[in-house]
Amino acid sequence: MTAMTLATRSAAPSKPNAIPADHLHAVLGAFNATNLASSYIERGNFAAARRKLVLALQAINQLQAEV
Repeated sequence: MTAMTLATRSAAPSKPNAIPADHLHAVLGAFNATNLASSYIERGNFAAARRKLVLALQAINQLQAEV
């Protein structure tokens, strides 16, 4: 015999806080740059990783300047 759970109606989950559209480009840029930097570090290409981390920091600074 299997146990069955009946579906119940409940309040819809609240919408999570979304990133404002004007900040989205900077957030995605920082995320992309850090992922690429991590990939470059794994391969031992520290010069390229440094360049990508500089780009990530620029994107983060752009976000902080807009707030």
